[in-house]
Amino acid sequence: MKDEKLLKPSKKTLTVGGVSDIFQLDCLRKLIFLVSMGLQHLKEKTKTKMKTTTLKAVAAFGLSALLAGSAAAQESKSKPVGYETLAYTAGFNYLGLRLHEAPASSGASGAVTIGSTVIPVADGVADALTTDVTYLFEVTSGDAAGAVVLVDSFDAATDTVTLASDISDDFVEADTFIIRPSATLASVFGATNNVANSGAGLTATGSFAGSDQVWVPNGASGFDKFAYVLGNPFLGTPNAWKNSAGATVDPADVNLVYTDGVIINGAAAGNLVVSGSVKLEPVQVVLNAQFNYLSGIFPAGLTLAESELSLTLTKAGSFAGSDQVWLSNGAGGFNKYAFVAGNPFLGTPDSWRNSAGTVVDPAAVSFDNTSGVILVRAGEVAKMVTIDSPDFYDAL
Repeated sequence: MKDEKLLKPSKKTLTVGGVSDIFQLDCLRKLIFLVSMGLQHLKEKTKTKMKTTTLKAVAAFGLSALLAGSAAAQESKSKPVGYETLAYTAGFNYLGLRLHEAPASSGASGAVTIGSTVIPVADGVADALTTDVTYLFEVTSGDAAGAVVLVDSFDAATDTVTLASDISDDFVEADTFIIRPSATLASVFGATNNVANSGAGLTATGSFAGSDQVWVPNGASGFDKFAYVLGNPFLGTPNAWKNSAGATVDPADVNLVYTDGVIINGAAAGNLVVSGSVKLEPVQVVLNAQFNYLSGIFPAGLTLAESELSLTLTKAGSFAGSDQVWLSNGAGGFNKYAFVAGNPFLGTPDSWRNSAGTVVDPAAVSFDNTSGVILVRAGEVAKMVTIDSPDFYDAL
């Protein structure tokens, strides 16, 4: 990467709410407190949920208290839904999509052939999918749990789903999965740039350089860049989404996979409201570059401790030699952390440390106000890491 160290993150505000209820930010602080105190009792409570359950509601009142006496309470497998407001400034802003498209289908796999990307599924799974929609295949059990793979195609007649990548070494018969649509430039920002800033859209001018730009990691240590550019009525050119080469693109064809971060290179300050459902399961991501721009995945309650990144990040005896986690500090820079190996001869244990070398409490390092995360690889070899969901999500 050439100059990603110089890109400045923005401040971000967070609001998570249900479809009909808006909860104030102090509820989120209560959530963090309850997580730190341990929420094992929630796991022992009823699994009853209501469709508009929100993380903040759970945080403020506890799951069972929230549902007790609620006419909306019902036995349901619906996941919590809500919205989140992402603020950005002029310049570079590191954001992530932490609320997601609702699952379209789910099930358990049939017998998987080693080396094949074709997954046998139960009758009805593929029937629930729609052509011309890009889907994500999320593994929820077994050795491949947490893997997120693009769906290449599906066939309702043969009850199969074909993946874009081979996971057959770890994904076997009876392993479970969820299939959900991928977010797109159109679904997040609007086909006609009519979502951000209360419908006014991203800043758009007659040039790519003068408009707000959306940078999407391309998996090759770079970014695909897009902007909504105003047309010229005298020349008969319409307003359109364009790439950095000036070519018009269909925003519905630009996938925004939620494990990836998104950079908004803002020409002016603004905000973007993202709505959707909360993912409850851990996620596996591949770090294939020195700087890996990721989403925080989970909208509330995630900390260094809850993420369990210490189990899969590379650690060494120094901060510089270990994989690093960079979180925006809201002031144009980053708070940087690494899980550093201890020294048995000196009696120092493995521990999370900041860039100054000071030991930090991982439970006190929150991702809540940082929707975008940068994982910096110490080595050059690509590797898989797992980001676990907060423990109390088990009760949602």
